[in-house]
Amino acid sequence: MTAQFQKPKELRAQKPVRVIFTGGFLGAGKTTALGAIARRLLKQGLTVGLVTNDQAANLVDTAIVNELGVPVAEVAGGCFCCRFSDLVDATDQILAKNPDVLLGEPVGSCTDLAATVVNPLKLFYGDIFRIAPFSVLVDPIRVRELVLKETPTRFPEEVAYIFRKQIEEADIVVLNKIDTLSPQEADRMVEALKGLQPNKPILKVSALRDEGIENWLQMLMSDAPAGSHILRDINYETYAKGEAVLGWLNATVRLVGSPEFDAGKFAETLMSELQASINAQNAEVAHLKFLISSGTKMLRGHLTKADAEPNFVGELGEIGEGTLVLNARVALSPEALSSIATQAVLKAAKTVNAEAEILSLQSFSPSYPKPPYRVSEPV
Repeated sequence: MTAQFQKPKELRAQKPVRVIFTGGFLGAGKTTALGAIARRLLKQGLTVGLVTNDQAANLVDTAIVNELGVPVAEVAGGCFCCRFSDLVDATDQILAKNPDVLLGEPVGSCTDLAATVVNPLKLFYGDIFRIAPFSVLVDPIRVRELVLKETPTRFPEEVAYIFRKQIEEADIVVLNKIDTLSPQEADRMVEALKGLQPNKPILKVSALRDEGIENWLQMLMSDAPAGSHILRDINYETYAKGEAVLGWLNATVRLVGSPEFDAGKFAETLMSELQASINAQNAEVAHLKFLISSGTKMLRGHLTKADAEPNFVGELGEIGEGTLVLNARVALSPEALSSIATQAVLKAAKTVNAEAEILSLQSFSPSYPKPPYRVSEPV
């Protein structure tokens, strides 16, 4: 092993561990999909751990997966590929719990993961890890927008470049959210994806309704090749520009009623205000999601295109106090996104006669991707 590829640290496991990474563009439903996989594995009597990933801390995803009751570690401050040592440290935390399966969800704006994450793990830790085929989830909205080109996009070409490269490096392409499609429309999208990647399995699933998950899981638990579609011609300048287009915002807000407030009305008003402000600037949403929690109950909101219909999951009703976690990835400057988010939160709170205290707020654009390892040949 050359000095260039010196192992970050030793890892020990009591038994071989299946490692399943699921990539895909922002808003493709990766967290919901990994939750569906985790539940099936748990029903089979297997132990599961999960590593979440983002450019910053305070994630809706981590709060969601905590509901699974499995060990969770978070890699923040950059993608797995650029924070490989942090990924190894997070994996070490999970290995201490003696899992059968480790699930990982990389940042949705990242690509080149086969060369910078999957293959380095095989190279360094192939004695303890059994790496599953690398899946990439695809949202029907993005197929219409960036593959079929039937709906207009406000994203520049550099963002579409990342989307295409993600599909190109997949071992398995997974069309998610088929519950939003007719069978004919789902088949049409599969054919369009086959046109891009004719030699790969393309699956249809609804992670939300647990449809198609068993077939997908069987493939993931097999010994089929992983990380075999290395990107030979990736242009990191284009890739970096595609990431830098996006403003990235993570915020945590304390909400207090006087004495109570309608959490559902707050959520709808917040989403409406965010959409209106983003559309007023002719910007595009990659993924906007928030979670309001009070006690053990949660209400989530999701949006994956600026002019799309938002989705809400859960119900809170009237609550005295709650915590809002807001994650937004929007093609706006960090400053503009921060201003829009702050104003929307305060206006939504005022609408329901609640006080909003912003506990933390980070807004930035991702930095240039600099992976410490890139294994460009199959392992």
